[in-house]
Amino acid sequence: MSVRRILLLAGTRAPHRPGQPLAARLAEYRPAPDGALPGAACTGADSDLFYPEPDEDSEITDVVAAKAWWAERRAKMICAGCPVRAMCLELAMERFEKHGIFGGMTASERDALHQRRLRAAARARRAAGGAA
Repeated sequence: MSVRRILLLAGTRAPHRPGQPLAARLAEYRPAPDGALPGAACTGADSDLFYPEPDEDSEITDVVAAKAWWAERRAKMICAGCPVRAMCLELAMERFEKHGIFGGMTASERDALHQRRLRAAARARRAAGGAA
């Protein structure tokens, strides 16, 4: 019998993880007063990855642009597996972060998301007003 079949028969795909109520798991990820998110995948990572924009003084060259692109890719890869990614993104949206990668999105991607949310809210208001 294969290991996968044994795990499926046991009723869980991750038998090494103890069962824990959802409220207890979410309490572990509550933001600290300083804005830090316990359990974030980026804890201990190089902060330069999450702020890949070149300095104002540096000359923009192909090498500098390539380094920024790779840093952005690496930061997004770290964010992809983060358990608090959505919370990080929402906190950045609330604070209107102008720079850096939060929740796997750059500042321009967060601006675009904000605009989409505003348009969706306006459509919902129009639909609600028309239905009344």
